[in-house]
Amino acid sequence: MSASKPGPKPSAGGSNVSAPTEEEITRQRVNYQINSLRLQPVSSLPMNLFLMWMVGNDVSMFSIMFVGMAVVNPISSILSVNKTFAGFEEEAAKDKQIMSSLKLGKLIYVGCCIVGFLVALLKLTWMGLVPILSMDWMSTTVPAYKERSFGVVV
Repeated sequence: MSASKPGPKPSAGGSNVSAPTEEEITRQRVNYQINSLRLQPVSSLPMNLFLMWMVGNDVSMFSIMFVGMAVVNPISSILSVNKTFAGFEEEAAKDKQIMSSLKLGKLIYVGCCIVGFLVALLKLTWMGLVPILSMDWMSTTVPAYKERSFGVVV
């Protein structure tokens, strides 16, 4: 049983594995940093879900403040996505692969923020603050019938 090391296998003629170039090292470093940033909104989602469960579905000051922040934070994150990824613009201008990785990272970041926003909207719906049922609109709906009464006064 010979233990083989993971990674590229040398060919019969010798080792053809060359050291990574400076560009490859930069790409790997930037891709690692972009990957850690793009999933940042999802990392806070489990804590938000737990706190949303803890506040319950009653309308109170604490629950309104918490759900309000859960709605506002993803929107502000979406609006500041370029500021979040601004540190990578210089490397992206030099390398097309980093540019595509940056654009994909921004897209995933916005998608994760939208997921957080939709969770907050779901909580608002469970609290009864989003009008989605026909009963919520009954005060503005004109009845389809006219009531008439006939009677005799004695």
